[in-house]
Amino acid sequence: MNISRLLAHASLGVLKSVSDKLSPGERSHLARQIMQDRFHSRTRALGDLFGRSVLAWKNKQYDVERNGEAALLRRLAPFGPKILFDVGANIGDWSIAALRGIPTTHVHAFEIARATAMDLGRNLAAYSDRAIVNTCGLGARQGEVKLFYSPESSTAASMIPGVLEFSAQEHQISTIQEISAAIMTGDRYMADGRIDRVDFLKIDVEGAEWDVLEGFSGAFADRKIQMVQFEYGPLNLKTRRFLGDYWAFFADRGFVLGKLYPEGVAFKDFDMSDEDFTGPNFIACLSTRTDLIEGLKCEVL
Repeated sequence: MNISRLLAHASLGVLKSVSDKLSPGERSHLARQIMQDRFHSRTRALGDLFGRSVLAWKNKQYDVERNGEAALLRRLAPFGPKILFDVGANIGDWSIAALRGIPTTHVHAFEIARATAMDLGRNLAAYSDRAIVNTCGLGARQGEVKLFYSPESSTAASMIPGVLEFSAQEHQISTIQEISAAIMTGDRYMADGRIDRVDFLKIDVEGAEWDVLEGFSGAFADRKIQMVQFEYGPLNLKTRRFLGDYWAFFADRGFVLGKLYPEGVAFKDFDMSDEDFTGPNFIACLSTRTDLIEGLKCEVL
């Protein structure tokens, strides 16, 4: 570690120590003093550092090995979940973490973009006895849909108009194509496959999460889904489906909800301050599964 990093770590240690002894009012006063000359390069740098620190504290992280997704799957292993759905599987990072973390489980992976689904199939080939790859998406109905897709990024595919333009800079894409893709409802898939229960439903579909949930209306009504993971963040500004809407959806169906962290799930009641569009993942669990809730929960920030 070079000298500048050593000095930075030492300075942050002092700042943490001082901040811990200040009241909220004193912290506000200190923050205003630090940011008084807001256009100075040093102040800008501090603002950037503190802003990134808040995002890190709130767990804005998409790597499954660092944001709590893989850790959650390992914590689930003792409960013996048998059927997991990975809706929006992309190239299979989450599916692989699930198959490795829970040796007894079977994963049904869904990837709507055909080219990406081919990569997914290759990546899950080693787990062919426990993984099923479906080259289709799940949604609120069955049939063909228009998919907005970019060959420049495997994560750049959405059924929602305007979503890719909304996140083009983050995905570093410049080309967007309109292609045809197939979807079906989760209820239909479960019926066709004679699947009586889904132990874990993970959804990451670039803004179409609500449609996927609607396609499982029968399964939710019959309590056939035990846990759900869904992504929430800046895209919800585009789709106009907010975190409060999801919280109400799950509460009406007998679930408790919490944000996912590396330490576990912070189950809690909804508060307007939760609507911060930071993301990335939230977990809903049937309230009757007190064993899961106790085994997975962590302290609320």
